[in-house]
Amino acid sequence: MGDTDIVWTNSPTRKPTTLVAFYQGEQGFASFVAGMGLIGEEKPVAKIYSKLHSVDPMNSFPDPTFPEWRLYEVENGAGRRYFILRLSHTYVVGPNTTKAWLYNYPIFRDITMHLASLGVDELVYMTTHLMQTAPMNDQAYIPDGDVAVFDYLNPENDLLVGSFNNITEMEDEMLVPPPSWMFAKIFKDFNQNVLKGVSVVFCPHTDTVFVNERGSEVLLKFMHERHWLSSDTEKINEMLTMINDVEHMQEPAEFTAILDGGFYV
Repeated sequence: MGDTDIVWTNSPTRKPTTLVAFYQGEQGFASFVAGMGLIGEEKPVAKIYSKLHSVDPMNSFPDPTFPEWRLYEVENGAGRRYFILRLSHTYVVGPNTTKAWLYNYPIFRDITMHLASLGVDELVYMTTHLMQTAPMNDQAYIPDGDVAVFDYLNPENDLLVGSFNNITEMEDEMLVPPPSWMFAKIFKDFNQNVLKGVSVVFCPHTDTVFVNERGSEVLLKFMHERHWLSSDTEKINEMLTMINDVEHMQEPAEFTAILDGGFYV
């Protein structure tokens, strides 16, 4: 299938489905903690491989890291199927910024077209407003406890900011790094189903803590209230403990490198 191979544990069926995606190596780890909380103890239903993946050539035994992206399956409170896509590594802002589209586009295209054939008609990409603390003017600000939502089906509209019961328009512009906007754009254009929604959901970012626990809480609250998804408190605490334990490593930046390799949790 193009540049991507998807290996299913069991043959999947076609039915209306929402895809939730997150990148686990994002600064602050808010979407990682939230995503793993939604996954809980579920095992992957599919593994996604590509020659375009950014995989560290070195590994370690025992408990080797994995090179693939992983797809999980859960149901919400209304019985709707949700696939949760865990991006264990991706091309993001850095020396290869101009190549982010080159390496991300083919994989997101292949995933979208394959999952669309299985009934996936909605995408929710969870991320952090990483540029919120950047030293620049007119950068959108998300208040503590709120989320910002961008509707890719209506890209001319302003961002919406607030909580589930109190959403208002945000006129400020937001600078957004890859891969969130890339995935949303490709999902919208290559999915031939009648789309239920394509949105990027942002939590606030802070530079003052190593792990953005508050951001993960905000994302989970949104997924609970808007999508009726439950979360695993024990799994969330396990992730927070693991990340906090490595905060005091001699080189805490190495933890992001470990996550980018596909950390076994």
